[in-house]
Amino acid sequence: MLTRNNETRGASLLRKFVVLVLMAGYISSVSAITLGEAVRATLSTNPDIAASRQSAEAQSFLARQSKAGIYPSIEIGLAGGWEQSNNTTTRATGVESLDLSRTEKSIRLTQRLFDGFSTRGLIKQQASLTEAALARQTNTEEAVSLRAVQVYLEMLRRGSVVALGEENLQHHDTTLTKISERYESGVGTRVDVVQTEGRRAQSKSNVLLAKRDVANGRAEFYRVIGEQPVNLSLPDNASGLPSTLTQALTIAEDNNPELEAAQAEYDAAVSADKSARGNKYPRIDLELGATRNDDTDGTIGANDDVTAMVRLTYNLYKGGAEKARRSEASARMMAAQESLRGAQRELDEDVTTVWNELQDILVRLEYLEAHVASTEEVLQVYNEQLSLGKRTLLDLLDVQNELLRAKVALTAGQFSARFARYRLLASTGQLLENLNGQ
Repeated sequence: MLTRNNETRGASLLRKFVVLVLMAGYISSVSAITLGEAVRATLSTNPDIAASRQSAEAQSFLARQSKAGIYPSIEIGLAGGWEQSNNTTTRATGVESLDLSRTEKSIRLTQRLFDGFSTRGLIKQQASLTEAALARQTNTEEAVSLRAVQVYLEMLRRGSVVALGEENLQHHDTTLTKISERYESGVGTRVDVVQTEGRRAQSKSNVLLAKRDVANGRAEFYRVIGEQPVNLSLPDNASGLPSTLTQALTIAEDNNPELEAAQAEYDAAVSADKSARGNKYPRIDLELGATRNDDTDGTIGANDDVTAMVRLTYNLYKGGAEKARRSEASARMMAAQESLRGAQRELDEDVTTVWNELQDILVRLEYLEAHVASTEEVLQVYNEQLSLGKRTLLDLLDVQNELLRAKVALTAGQFSARFARYRLLASTGQLLENLNGQ
Protein backbone atom coordinates (compact mmCIF):
# COMPACT_ATOMS: atom_id res chain seq x y z
CA MET A 1 0.00 0.00 0.00
CA LEU A 2 1.14 3.53 -0.72
CA THR A 3 -0.15 5.22 2.44
CA ARG A 4 2.50 5.01 5.13
CA ASN A 5 2.69 6.45 8.64
CA ASN A 6 6.25 7.52 7.95
CA GLU A 7 5.06 9.96 5.28
CA THR A 8 2.64 11.55 7.74
CA ARG A 9 5.33 11.90 10.37
CA GLY A 10 7.89 13.18 7.90
CA ALA A 11 5.57 15.65 6.18
CA SER A 12 5.53 18.00 9.16
CA LEU A 13 9.31 17.94 9.37
CA LEU A 14 9.62 18.61 5.65
CA ARG A 15 7.28 21.59 5.92
CA LYS A 16 9.42 22.93 8.76
CA PHE A 17 12.43 22.72 6.47
CA VAL A 18 10.59 24.61 3.73
CA VAL A 19 9.49 27.25 6.26
CA LEU A 20 13.17 27.74 7.03
CA VAL A 21 13.80 28.26 3.33
CA LEU A 22 11.03 30.84 3.03
CA MET A 23 12.16 32.67 6.16
CA ALA A 24 15.74 32.70 4.89
CA GLY A 25 14.56 34.44 1.72
CA TYR A 26 15.81 31.93 -0.83
CA ILE A 27 12.30 31.35 -2.18
CA SER A 28 9.64 33.96 -1.48
CA SER A 29 6.26 32.77 -0.24
CA VAL A 30 4.46 35.98 -1.19
CA SER A 31 1.89 35.34 -3.92
CA ALA A 32 3.32 31.85 -4.20
CA ILE A 33 3.15 30.11 -7.56
CA THR A 34 1.75 26.63 -7.10
CA LEU A 35 3.08 23.51 -8.73
CA GLY A 36 0.01 23.35 -10.99
CA GLU A 37 0.54 26.94 -12.12
CA ALA A 38 4.19 26.24 -12.85
CA VAL A 39 3.27 23.23 -14.97
CA ARG A 40 0.64 25.20 -16.88
CA ALA A 41 3.19 27.92 -17.56
CA THR A 42 5.54 25.25 -18.89
CA LEU A 43 2.89 23.77 -21.16
CA SER A 44 2.12 27.18 -22.67
CA THR A 45 5.72 28.03 -23.57
CA ASN A 46 7.62 24.77 -24.09
CA PRO A 47 8.85 24.46 -27.72
CA ASP A 48 8.64 20.66 -27.74
CA ILE A 49 4.95 20.83 -26.91
CA ALA A 50 4.36 23.52 -29.53
CA ALA A 51 6.10 21.33 -32.11
CA SER A 52 4.04 18.26 -31.17
CA ARG A 53 0.83 20.28 -31.46
CA GLN A 54 1.79 21.47 -34.92
CA SER A 55 2.65 17.90 -35.94
CA ALA A 56 -0.75 16.70 -34.75
CA GLU A 57 -2.45 19.51 -36.64
CA ALA A 58 -0.50 18.68 -39.80
CA GLN A 59 -1.58 15.05 -39.49
CA SER A 60 -5.22 16.13 -39.14
CA PHE A 61 -4.91 17.89 -42.49
CA LEU A 62 -3.52 14.70 -44.03
CA ALA A 63 -6.58 12.88 -42.71
CA ARG A 64 -8.76 15.48 -44.35
CA GLN A 65 -6.90 15.03 -47.63
CA SER A 66 -7.53 11.28 -47.58
CA LYS A 67 -11.30 11.85 -47.62
CA ALA A 68 -11.10 13.65 -50.96
CA GLY A 69 -11.24 10.29 -52.77
CA ILE A 70 -14.88 9.71 -51.81
CA TYR A 71 -16.03 12.98 -53.39
CA PRO A 72 -16.32 13.82 -57.09
CA SER A 73 -13.58 15.67 -58.91
CA ILE A 74 -14.68 18.59 -61.12
CA GLU A 75 -12.36 20.16 -63.69
CA ILE A 76 -12.83 22.91 -66.24
CA GLY A 77 -10.59 23.75 -69.19
CA LEU A 78 -10.21 26.82 -71.41
CA ALA A 79 -7.86 27.14 -74.38
CA GLY A 80 -7.45 29.41 -77.39
CA GLY A 81 -4.92 30.03 -80.13
CA TRP A 82 -3.94 29.64 -83.77
CA GLU A 83 -4.41 26.47 -85.83
CA GLN A 84 -3.33 25.50 -89.33
CA SER A 85 -5.02 22.39 -90.71
CA ASN A 86 -4.25 20.31 -93.81
CA ASN A 87 -6.46 17.25 -93.77
CA THR A 88 -9.26 15.54 -95.63
CA THR A 89 -11.76 18.11 -94.38
CA THR A 90 -9.86 21.08 -95.80
CA ARG A 91 -8.97 19.32 -99.03
CA ALA A 92 -12.60 18.35 -99.57
CA THR A 93 -13.39 22.05 -99.74
CA GLY A 94 -10.66 22.61 -102.32
CA VAL A 95 -8.33 24.27 -99.84
CA GLU A 96 -5.03 22.54 -99.18
CA SER A 97 -4.51 24.20 -95.76
CA LEU A 98 -6.64 26.43 -93.60
CA ASP A 99 -5.69 28.88 -90.82
CA LEU A 100 -8.22 29.26 -88.00
CA SER A 101 -8.48 30.85 -84.52
CA ARG A 102 -9.20 27.78 -82.41
CA THR A 103 -11.01 27.90 -79.02
CA GLU A 104 -11.81 25.09 -76.57
CA LYS A 105 -14.03 24.93 -73.49
CA SER A 106 -14.66 21.84 -71.34
CA ILE A 107 -16.02 20.66 -68.01
CA ARG A 108 -15.60 17.16 -66.55
CA LEU A 109 -16.92 15.47 -63.42
CA THR A 110 -15.33 12.21 -62.26
CA GLN A 111 -16.79 10.16 -59.41
CA ARG A 112 -14.90 7.11 -58.21
CA LEU A 113 -17.27 4.18 -57.84
CA PHE A 114 -14.87 1.41 -56.84
CA ASP A 115 -11.13 1.13 -56.28
CA GLY A 116 -10.76 -2.11 -54.38
CA PHE A 117 -11.41 -0.34 -51.04
CA SER A 118 -8.08 1.52 -51.31
CA THR A 119 -9.66 4.87 -50.44
CA ARG A 120 -11.50 3.42 -47.46
CA GLY A 121 -8.26 1.92 -46.19
CA LEU A 122 -6.42 5.21 -46.69
CA ILE A 123 -9.05 7.11 -44.71
CA LYS A 124 -8.82 4.65 -41.82
CA GLN A 125 -5.03 4.75 -41.97
CA GLN A 126 -4.88 8.54 -41.72
CA ALA A 127 -7.51 8.60 -38.97
CA SER A 128 -5.41 6.17 -36.92
CA LEU A 129 -2.27 8.21 -37.57
CA THR A 130 -4.13 11.28 -36.33
CA GLU A 131 -4.98 9.43 -33.12
CA ALA A 132 -1.32 8.46 -32.82
CA ALA A 133 -0.20 12.07 -33.30
CA LEU A 134 -2.60 13.27 -30.61
CA ALA A 135 -1.38 10.54 -28.26
CA ARG A 136 2.22 11.55 -28.97
CA GLN A 137 1.28 15.13 -28.16
CA THR A 138 -0.22 14.04 -24.85
CA ASN A 139 2.86 11.94 -24.12
CA THR A 140 5.08 14.97 -24.75
CA GLU A 141 2.91 17.08 -22.45
CA GLU A 142 3.13 14.41 -19.73
CA ALA A 143 6.92 14.17 -20.08
CA VAL A 144 7.42 17.94 -20.02
CA SER A 145 5.04 18.27 -17.06
CA LEU A 146 6.95 15.62 -15.14
CA ARG A 147 10.18 17.46 -15.85
CA ALA A 148 8.60 20.67 -14.55
CA VAL A 149 7.51 18.86 -11.38
CA GLN A 150 11.03 17.54 -10.90
CA VAL A 151 12.60 20.99 -11.32
CA TYR A 152 10.03 22.59 -9.00
CA LEU A 153 10.59 20.06 -6.21
CA GLU A 154 14.34 20.11 -6.71
CA MET A 155 14.39 23.88 -6.29
CA LEU A 156 12.62 23.52 -2.95
CA ARG A 157 14.98 20.74 -1.87
CA ARG A 158 18.08 22.77 -2.69
CA GLY A 159 16.71 25.75 -0.80
CA SER A 160 16.03 23.52 2.19
CA VAL A 161 19.62 22.28 2.16
CA VAL A 162 20.88 25.87 2.22
CA ALA A 163 18.62 26.73 5.16
CA LEU A 164 19.77 23.65 7.08
CA GLY A 165 23.39 24.42 6.28
CA GLU A 166 23.10 27.99 7.50
CA GLU A 167 21.42 26.81 10.68
CA ASN A 168 24.36 24.47 11.21
CA LEU A 169 26.79 27.31 10.46
CA GLN A 170 25.14 29.39 13.17
CA HIS A 171 25.76 26.57 15.65
CA HIS A 172 29.43 26.57 14.62
CA ASP A 173 29.64 30.34 15.07
CA THR A 174 28.07 30.11 18.53
CA THR A 175 30.33 27.23 19.53
CA LEU A 176 33.43 29.00 18.20
CA THR A 177 32.56 32.09 20.23
CA LYS A 178 32.12 30.06 23.41
CA ILE A 179 35.33 28.06 22.92
CA SER A 180 37.29 31.23 22.12
CA GLU A 181 35.99 32.86 25.30
CA ARG A 182 36.98 29.79 27.32
CA TYR A 183 40.46 29.88 25.79
CA GLU A 184 40.86 33.58 26.49
CA SER A 185 39.79 33.04 30.09
CA GLY A 186 42.38 30.28 30.46
CA VAL A 187 39.91 27.40 30.72
CA GLY A 188 40.17 25.96 27.20
CA THR A 189 43.06 25.15 24.89
CA ARG A 190 44.26 26.60 21.61
CA VAL A 191 43.74 23.20 19.97
CA ASP A 192 40.01 23.39 20.72
CA VAL A 193 39.84 26.79 19.03
CA VAL A 194 41.74 25.59 15.95
CA GLN A 195 39.59 22.46 15.64
CA THR A 196 36.42 24.50 15.89
CA GLU A 197 37.68 27.01 13.32
CA GLY A 198 38.40 24.15 10.93
CA ARG A 199 34.95 22.65 11.37
CA ARG A 200 33.38 26.07 11.00
CA ALA A 201 35.29 26.54 7.72
CA GLN A 202 33.99 23.19 6.46
CA SER A 203 30.45 24.20 7.41
CA LYS A 204 30.84 27.50 5.57
CA SER A 205 32.14 25.66 2.50
CA ASN A 206 29.10 23.38 2.56
CA VAL A 207 26.79 26.40 2.67
CA LEU A 208 28.57 27.98 -0.31
CA LEU A 209 28.25 24.74 -2.29
CA ALA A 210 24.55 24.55 -1.42
CA LYS A 211 24.04 28.15 -2.54
CA ARG A 212 25.79 27.36 -5.80
CA ASP A 213 23.35 24.48 -6.31
CA VAL A 214 20.47 26.91 -5.71
CA ALA A 215 21.88 29.31 -8.31
CA ASN A 216 22.21 26.48 -10.82
CA GLY A 217 18.71 25.36 -9.93
CA ARG A 218 17.37 28.83 -10.72
CA ALA A 219 18.88 28.65 -14.20
CA GLU A 220 17.46 25.17 -14.76
CA PHE A 221 14.05 26.26 -13.43
CA TYR A 222 13.90 29.17 -15.87
CA ARG A 223 14.99 27.00 -18.81
CA VAL A 224 12.30 24.39 -18.15
CA ILE A 225 9.41 26.48 -16.82
CA GLY A 226 10.14 29.86 -18.38
CA GLU A 227 9.78 31.80 -15.12
CA GLN A 228 12.04 32.68 -12.22
CA PRO A 229 11.59 30.55 -9.05
CA VAL A 230 10.82 33.50 -6.80
CA ASN A 231 7.40 32.39 -5.50
CA LEU A 232 7.26 28.66 -4.76
CA SER A 233 5.20 26.72 -2.24
CA LEU A 234 5.45 23.15 -1.02
CA PRO A 235 2.73 21.13 -2.82
CA ASP A 236 0.66 18.45 -1.18
CA ASN A 237 1.46 14.84 -1.94
CA ALA A 238 -0.01 13.63 -5.22
CA SER A 239 -3.35 11.91 -4.73
CA GLY A 240 -5.36 9.33 -6.64
CA LEU A 241 -2.53 6.83 -6.97
CA PRO A 242 -3.23 3.13 -7.53
CA SER A 243 -3.13 1.07 -4.36
CA THR A 244 -1.46 -2.01 -5.85
CA LEU A 245 1.01 -2.77 -8.62
CA THR A 246 -1.61 -4.80 -10.47
CA GLN A 247 -3.98 -1.84 -10.42
CA ALA A 248 -1.19 0.45 -11.61
CA LEU A 249 -0.44 -1.82 -14.57
CA THR A 250 -4.12 -2.01 -15.51
CA ILE A 251 -4.55 1.77 -15.38
CA ALA A 252 -1.38 2.26 -17.43
CA GLU A 253 -2.60 -0.11 -20.15
CA ASP A 254 -5.80 1.92 -20.45
CA ASN A 255 -4.36 5.43 -20.18
CA ASN A 256 -0.67 5.60 -21.06
CA PRO A 257 -0.41 7.86 -24.15
CA GLU A 258 2.75 6.22 -25.48
CA LEU A 259 1.02 2.84 -25.56
CA GLU A 260 -2.04 4.48 -27.15
CA ALA A 261 0.20 5.92 -29.86
CA ALA A 262 1.78 2.53 -30.56
CA GLN A 263 -1.67 0.91 -30.79
CA ALA A 264 -2.92 3.62 -33.17
CA GLU A 265 0.17 3.25 -35.35
CA TYR A 266 -0.43 -0.49 -35.57
CA ASP A 267 -4.07 0.14 -36.54
CA ALA A 268 -2.82 2.53 -39.22
CA ALA A 269 -0.45 -0.11 -40.57
CA VAL A 270 -3.29 -2.64 -40.76
CA SER A 271 -5.41 -0.17 -42.74
CA ALA A 272 -2.46 0.63 -45.02
CA ASP A 273 -2.03 -3.08 -45.72
CA LYS A 274 -5.70 -3.36 -46.72
CA SER A 275 -5.40 -0.25 -48.87
CA ALA A 276 -2.37 -1.66 -50.70
CA ARG A 277 -4.32 -4.78 -51.62
CA GLY A 278 -6.83 -2.64 -53.50
CA ASN A 279 -4.61 -2.60 -56.60
CA LYS A 280 -5.56 -6.24 -57.19
CA TYR A 281 -9.02 -5.05 -58.22
CA PRO A 282 -10.17 -2.92 -61.15
CA ARG A 283 -10.96 0.76 -60.76
CA ILE A 284 -14.38 1.98 -61.88
CA ASP A 285 -15.18 5.68 -62.41
CA LEU A 286 -18.26 7.56 -63.52
CA GLU A 287 -17.32 10.37 -65.94
CA LEU A 288 -19.64 13.18 -67.01
CA GLY A 289 -18.30 15.76 -69.45
CA ALA A 290 -19.16 18.49 -71.92
CA THR A 291 -16.98 20.30 -74.49
CA ARG A 292 -17.56 23.30 -76.75
CA ASN A 293 -14.90 23.79 -79.41
CA ASP A 294 -14.88 26.37 -82.21
CA ASP A 295 -12.89 26.29 -85.47
CA THR A 296 -11.09 23.04 -84.77
CA ASP A 297 -9.42 20.56 -87.12
CA GLY A 298 -10.12 22.62 -90.21
CA THR A 299 -13.86 22.86 -89.55
CA ILE A 300 -15.31 26.31 -89.24
CA GLY A 301 -17.92 26.64 -86.48
CA ALA A 302 -18.90 24.81 -83.32
CA ASN A 303 -17.97 21.26 -82.43
CA ASP A 304 -19.77 20.27 -79.19
CA ASP A 305 -19.83 17.00 -77.21
CA VAL A 306 -21.69 15.81 -74.11
CA THR A 307 -20.63 12.47 -72.58
CA ALA A 308 -21.75 10.21 -69.73
CA MET A 309 -19.51 7.18 -69.33
CA VAL A 310 -18.56 4.47 -66.87
CA ARG A 311 -14.85 3.72 -67.21
CA LEU A 312 -13.14 0.56 -65.96
CA THR A 313 -9.38 0.51 -65.59
CA TYR A 314 -7.42 -2.58 -64.64
CA ASN A 315 -3.66 -2.68 -64.29
CA LEU A 316 -2.17 -5.82 -65.75
CA TYR A 317 1.50 -5.09 -65.20
CA LYS A 318 3.59 -2.26 -63.77
CA GLY A 319 7.03 -3.77 -63.49
CA GLY A 320 6.20 -5.57 -60.25
CA ALA A 321 5.73 -2.27 -58.37
CA GLU A 322 2.24 -3.07 -57.09
CA LYS A 323 3.25 -6.48 -55.76
CA ALA A 324 6.25 -4.90 -54.04
CA ARG A 325 3.96 -2.25 -52.54
CA ARG A 326 1.72 -4.93 -51.06
CA SER A 327 4.75 -6.73 -49.61
CA GLU A 328 6.03 -3.45 -48.16
CA ALA A 329 2.70 -2.72 -46.48
CA SER A 330 2.58 -6.22 -45.01
CA ALA A 331 6.12 -5.89 -43.63
CA ARG A 332 5.34 -2.50 -42.10
CA MET A 333 2.26 -3.96 -40.45
CA MET A 334 4.35 -6.70 -38.85
CA ALA A 335 6.92 -4.12 -37.73
CA ALA A 336 4.19 -2.00 -36.13
CA GLN A 337 2.86 -5.07 -34.35
CA GLU A 338 6.28 -5.79 -32.87
CA SER A 339 6.67 -2.14 -31.88
CA LEU A 340 3.36 -2.37 -30.04
CA ARG A 341 4.55 -5.45 -28.18
CA GLY A 342 7.77 -3.66 -27.30
CA ALA A 343 5.88 -0.61 -26.05
CA GLN A 344 3.75 -2.85 -23.84
CA ARG A 345 6.82 -4.48 -22.33
CA GLU A 346 8.53 -1.14 -21.77
CA LEU A 347 5.43 0.23 -20.08
CA ASP A 348 5.17 -2.78 -17.77
CA GLU A 349 8.84 -2.38 -16.87
CA ASP A 350 8.53 1.37 -16.28
CA VAL A 351 5.44 1.08 -14.07
CA THR A 352 6.96 -1.79 -12.09
CA THR A 353 10.26 0.04 -11.64
CA VAL A 354 8.60 3.26 -10.48
CA TRP A 355 6.33 1.31 -8.14
CA ASN A 356 9.28 -0.52 -6.59
CA GLU A 357 11.25 2.71 -6.22
CA LEU A 358 8.35 4.37 -4.43
CA GLN A 359 7.90 1.43 -2.07
CA ASP A 360 11.64 1.43 -1.36
CA ILE A 361 11.67 5.16 -0.63
CA LEU A 362 8.70 4.87 1.72
CA VAL A 363 10.42 2.13 3.69
CA ARG A 364 13.74 3.98 3.83
CA LEU A 365 11.99 7.10 5.10
CA GLU A 366 11.23 5.25 8.32
CA TYR A 367 14.93 4.72 8.93
CA LEU A 368 15.86 8.24 7.86
CA GLU A 369 13.32 9.66 10.32
CA ALA A 370 14.59 7.32 13.01
CA HIS A 371 18.10 8.58 12.35
CA VAL A 372 16.99 12.19 12.80
CA ALA A 373 15.02 11.38 15.95
CA SER A 374 17.85 9.42 17.56
CA THR A 375 20.41 12.10 16.72
CA GLU A 376 18.19 14.79 18.21
CA GLU A 377 17.87 12.66 21.34
CA VAL A 378 21.65 12.28 21.52
CA LEU A 379 22.02 16.04 21.16
CA GLN A 380 19.62 16.59 24.04
CA VAL A 381 21.52 14.13 26.24
CA TYR A 382 24.85 15.75 25.32
CA ASN A 383 23.48 19.15 26.30
CA GLU A 384 22.49 17.74 29.69
CA GLN A 385 25.89 16.09 30.11
CA LEU A 386 27.65 19.32 29.09
CA SER A 387 26.29 21.07 32.15
CA LEU A 388 27.68 18.23 34.26
CA GLY A 389 31.10 18.47 32.64
CA LYS A 390 30.84 15.06 30.98
CA ARG A 391 30.77 16.45 27.43
CA THR A 392 32.59 19.24 25.61
CA LEU A 393 31.36 21.83 23.14
CA LEU A 394 33.25 19.95 20.43
CA ASP A 395 31.23 16.84 21.28
CA LEU A 396 28.05 18.85 20.75
CA LEU A 397 29.40 20.19 17.49
CA ASP A 398 30.03 16.64 16.26
CA VAL A 399 26.43 15.73 17.04
CA GLN A 400 25.19 18.91 15.32
CA ASN A 401 27.06 17.90 12.17
CA GLU A 402 25.60 14.41 12.35
CA LEU A 403 22.13 15.91 12.77
CA LEU A 404 22.69 18.09 9.71
CA ARG A 405 23.60 15.07 7.60
CA ALA A 406 20.56 13.19 8.91
CA LYS A 407 18.20 16.08 8.12
CA VAL A 408 19.66 16.58 4.64
CA ALA A 409 19.23 12.86 3.91
CA LEU A 410 15.66 12.91 5.23
CA THR A 411 14.84 15.99 3.16
CA ALA A 412 16.19 14.29 0.04
CA GLY A 413 14.13 11.19 0.84
CA GLN A 414 10.97 13.22 1.38
CA PHE A 415 11.31 15.02 -1.94
CA SER A 416 12.22 11.75 -3.69
CA ALA A 417 9.02 10.19 -2.35
CA ARG A 418 6.97 13.14 -3.60
CA PHE A 419 8.55 12.98 -7.04
CA ALA A 420 8.15 9.19 -7.22
CA ARG A 421 4.41 9.64 -6.75
CA TYR A 422 4.27 11.99 -9.71
CA ARG A 423 6.40 9.58 -11.75
CA LEU A 424 3.87 6.84 -11.05
CA LEU A 425 1.05 9.13 -12.17
CA ALA A 426 2.97 9.90 -15.37
CA SER A 427 3.60 6.23 -16.16
CA THR A 428 -0.11 5.48 -15.72
CA GLY A 429 -1.15 8.46 -17.86
CA GLN A 430 -2.78 10.39 -15.00
CA LEU A 431 -0.28 13.19 -14.36
CA LEU A 432 -1.95 16.01 -16.29
CA GLU A 433 -5.35 15.16 -14.82
CA ASN A 434 -3.90 15.27 -11.31
CA LEU A 435 -2.03 18.54 -11.84
CA ASN A 436 -5.09 20.28 -13.26
CA GLY A 437 -6.56 20.24 -9.77
CA GLN A 438 -3.60 22.06 -8.24
